[in-house]
Amino acid sequence: MTKRIKLMSILAFALVLIFGFVSQNAFADSRLTIVKYGLSPGASGFSENQTTNDGLKINNLPLDNLGNELSVVSGIHYFVYEISPIGDGSELTATNPPQSSYRISKEIADLVLIQMVWPVFL
Repeated sequence: MTKRIKLMSILAFALVLIFGFVSQNAFADSRLTIVKYGLSPGASGFSENQTTNDGLKINNLPLDNLGNELSVVSGIHYFVYEISPIGDGSELTATNPPQSSYRISKEIADLVLIQMVWPVFL
């Protein structure tokens, strides 16, 4: 009986160890593409009367422009892209300016340009 208990204990430990590593690697890379605003040429932003607080959120981040813009989170790398129409507007291109990888240095949402740029495929 003790050999059976030892064998079951070793098997249970091995399964916990294996599934622990599998679950960590499965969620290591997550990408979320958010297209928030579409400004007309020459525009630099929206005024408050152009947007409404409709309560919509992505990952608990508000989507309105009333002082509740999408907030950045500490410890996550962000990539900034400019998405522009091509030709008649039926196709889009996403351009990534040089060194446009940002990370948050503090909880207070300070974007800091970092030297490491990783490719992100849209």
